[in-house]
Amino acid sequence: MTQQYDNKGQISLWNNQKTNERAPDMKGSFFAHRDISAGEKIDVSIWNNMTDNAKAPVLKGKISDVYIKPEGAPPVAQPVDDSIPF
Repeated sequence: MTQQYDNKGQISLWNNQKTNERAPDMKGSFFAHRDISAGEKIDVSIWNNMTDNAKAPVLKGKISDVYIKPEGAPPVAQPVDDSIPF
């Protein structure tokens, strides 16, 4: 059985072939990790994608829920995501 790539919560951006000065420098997309409501704040983290592949995105990132520290709770170490290239 072939394992499918899970891209939920991922962002990819490519350099845009600008046709005029008002065009964006980069374009891309993200895949929501859950249903998102209009006006809801979502955290975004972006990294340079260090690769020689000309077809790969220039920047890659991750979307996540806004972290709210519970009152009175001791600091909790966040899990490390080894799939992020830095």
